[in-house]
Amino acid sequence: MSRKICVLSAFLMISSIGIVLAQEKSAVSLNDIIDKDAQAVVLGDGYKFCEGPAADAVGNVYFSDGGNDTIHFYAYGQPVRVFAGNCTDANGMMFNHKGELISVEGGLRRIVAFDIRTKEKRVLADQIDGTKFNEPNDVTVDFEDGFYFTDPYYKHRNQGALMKEDVYYVSSTGNVTRVSTVCKRPNGILLTADCKTLYVADNGSSKIYRYDVAGPGKLENETVFITDAPGGDGMTLDAKDNLYISCGGNGILVYDKTGKRIGVIGKEFGIPYASNCVFGGPGFSVLYVTSIGKFFGIPMKVKGQLSPCADLIKP
Repeated sequence: MSRKICVLSAFLMISSIGIVLAQEKSAVSLNDIIDKDAQAVVLGDGYKFCEGPAADAVGNVYFSDGGNDTIHFYAYGQPVRVFAGNCTDANGMMFNHKGELISVEGGLRRIVAFDIRTKEKRVLADQIDGTKFNEPNDVTVDFEDGFYFTDPYYKHRNQGALMKEDVYYVSSTGNVTRVSTVCKRPNGILLTADCKTLYVADNGSSKIYRYDVAGPGKLENETVFITDAPGGDGMTLDAKDNLYISCGGNGILVYDKTGKRIGVIGKEFGIPYASNCVFGGPGFSVLYVTSIGKFFGIPMKVKGQLSPCADLIKP
């Protein structure tokens, strides 16, 4: 092969690589989703460790304070108030289509459902094949009134680990199946609004896994979607399918629907630590963020994607 041909081949190869690299950068900018001068507002303070924000049909938000065994309620423009006590190590939460607030109680190794009017609760699951769960952490609910949850082990109440840290599905009839075993420490978990895609954050590896959902509890095409989300915790989606991953002191890392990073909503926006987040408020255009001791709200340019059952809930 002549030198000219070699040079031409190399040029074409470099050009094609350049095109690929250009495609790797998200077409969405952080300024597309949040104003550069936006600042988070502290809406609640004095908690131990806030988690599990869940929005109802009109954008009211419930969040947990597992360190104080309480769940709190926030309506836009109103003071935060206690919704319920006696919620041992409450963590991730989401509504089902019955209007019940599903909550994990990690310290008691179980998942429960609250009637938001009477505040009575019932146990939905606490074991698989006779073995208690380790420490249920986060939950996401589907159209069938089943739910997926993660079961890591953080020693919140010094209970011992009983089995490998995995992901489970609980059907509407209470049948429990193990659906994912790939994570070192599964934490945040989230279904898209159409229940066709499931995201799982592996707090032990900086990875986010994505699955196609073929049916209730039936996952296919396990894919490493993101590899650079250290401390991945609670997640939410906006109406444009951008994924928001709470990563503790690293802030909220935002990725577009192809897995390309858009940017970070963190300290420069007044959020020093993010354990979880959800859209709510007027038009679902406020991003609510739970943190160590505090509950924040920050205005966004985009609206949130409702959870699968949110539009069925009568607040």
